[in-house]
Amino acid sequence: MSDAAPVRARLAWEHTHRELLPSLLTLRALEARGVPWQLQHVRKLDRQPGREVLLLPFYYDPSDVDRYLFRTGVAGKVLLNMLYEQMHFACARRYLLPDGALAHAHMTHCAWGPRFVELLVAHGVAPERIRITGHPRFDVYAHPELLLSRETMAATYGLDAGKPWILVPYNFNLAYIRDDLRSSLIARGYALTQPFIDGVRDARDAFTAMVRTLAAAVPGAELILRVHPAGYEAASLYAGDAKRFENLHVIAQYDIANWIRQSALTIVWNSTSAMECMVAGTPVIGFEPEPFGERFDYDVNRILPTYRTVDEVIDLARRAPDITLRYDWALFERWYAHRDGRNAERLADVVTELAAQYDAHAAPTGFEPPLRGRVRAALERTPVAERLVRSKRHVPPQPGPEAVREAVRRGSTEPLLGWLK
Repeated sequence: MSDAAPVRARLAWEHTHRELLPSLLTLRALEARGVPWQLQHVRKLDRQPGREVLLLPFYYDPSDVDRYLFRTGVAGKVLLNMLYEQMHFACARRYLLPDGALAHAHMTHCAWGPRFVELLVAHGVAPERIRITGHPRFDVYAHPELLLSRETMAATYGLDAGKPWILVPYNFNLAYIRDDLRSSLIARGYALTQPFIDGVRDARDAFTAMVRTLAAAVPGAELILRVHPAGYEAASLYAGDAKRFENLHVIAQYDIANWIRQSALTIVWNSTSAMECMVAGTPVIGFEPEPFGERFDYDVNRILPTYRTVDEVIDLARRAPDITLRYDWALFERWYAHRDGRNAERLADVVTELAAQYDAHAAPTGFEPPLRGRVRAALERTPVAERLVRSKRHVPPQPGPEAVREAVRRGSTEPLLGWLK
């Protein structure tokens, strides 16, 4: 590297509950390497001078330049695509794998394991543009100091800390998808057929019936119905069930790692949170009344022991916390290469590698935003126009930079607790 100012890292995040805890670990690893850093929401990225590595939570195709990169620009920047969606139904593959000249020629991509490397290469990404870094979220389970205590969670949500907790993550966003959004995703390569959508809705109905039966059949356990915090599925949809059953609690707050760590059993449909349970060492099973995952090529329910009947689930839940399960670790490791708590270190290593060879990795001129994006960026510099133009959708409250720096320095979420909820 030259004597110029050091290359900084700007880490962008999309979903607070998915990305902020692993982001704190990544920033801490960067700071230990002497890399200046900044944290911004992906829709709040702004244009800044100087040399920097932009860590993006996702980049799917050139339309993402117009969605959020028009504010910062990409020419002269090094782009690292963290790709936070890597295990998916086959029908989503064309949408979720990165497309376009920018992605294929001037971007480095993180893979969590060898299976995703295979998918990227088959999609036209050169192997030298891929780094296996492991899943950033797995590191959270090696750092319990980032998570809430059982006593705090019990007091906050009226749970009995002495009873086993059974976690039920919901993942039925597509059952509620709007027609306009569905059309937009189809146009970008997501094969959302009507049989697929109908299957998600059928699974939601069967899963909800199972939860009601389970709440009645296992009164000695606390059931936590975890509505997906990033999507279209509101907690209010299931508020009636929480009133009907004293031991059923509908909760969407805080990173799911808090709930996984305290659960005696987690029951998923097709949620990759199951992989986190395996890393955390807490029992997890799949419930699929019909083999939806098999029909649409999804490995979660091949890795897990998956049950077809409610009676089987009830029998297992009654034995919590004395549960022993077997998983397909070989298939797991095809998707996830590392679970040693050092994935933030690997990600920081990639950042320092790219910074050391900055000119070789920086996107050249010619990748500026299209005219519409440049006009929007110019308009947003005025307060009145910002209120009219800037999209507020999916932009969570922003943490104060000093609170973030204190959290990174201390290796603790305490400075951010009110915001992380």
